[in-house]
Amino acid sequence: KQWYQRRVRGKKLEKFVLYSKGLVQHKEAVAKKADASYEMTKPMARYAEDDDYNSLMRSKTREEDPMAKFTEKKKKKKSKKSKKKKKKNKKKKKYSESESDSSSSDSEPEEYKGPAPPNRFGILPGPKWDGVDRSNGYEKLLFMKQAEKLAMKQEQYKYSTAYDM
Repeated sequence: KQWYQRRVRGKKLEKFVLYSKGLVQHKEAVAKKADASYEMTKPMARYAEDDDYNSLMRSKTREEDPMAKFTEKKKKKKSKKSKKKKKKNKKKKKYSESESDSSSSDSEPEEYKGPAPPNRFGILPGPKWDGVDRSNGYEKLLFMKQAEKLAMKQEQYKYSTAYDM
């Protein structure tokens, strides 16, 4: 009888310790220990091919990153989609081929359809661009000068290789 009471008290004490610190904190501590033990198995030096390190650095958000807001929005959209998919899977609905095709097309980014002025980086405008060129004309001037130089070189080459009689 005494050993049973000790066992029950021990279980209650374990639950008390677990709940007094918080379940989430306990899970985080366990995950941190598992991560630390995994990191200990790796060599000390890290190289460019280290996939774990690369994924860790990509997942970090930096304050000065101009694309941080865009990536946050993208992550939120992905998490919402995954939550919706999980709910659908729980209900065990059968998906048709048309629905699976539409979900794969969502992962591809939309592109602007129509003519766009060229730029030196080859970046296409976004899908919501209204077609108005609001630049200061630098790109247009740059391309004109490049075309003039190319035309001048071709003319000089033709002139220098022309057969004189």
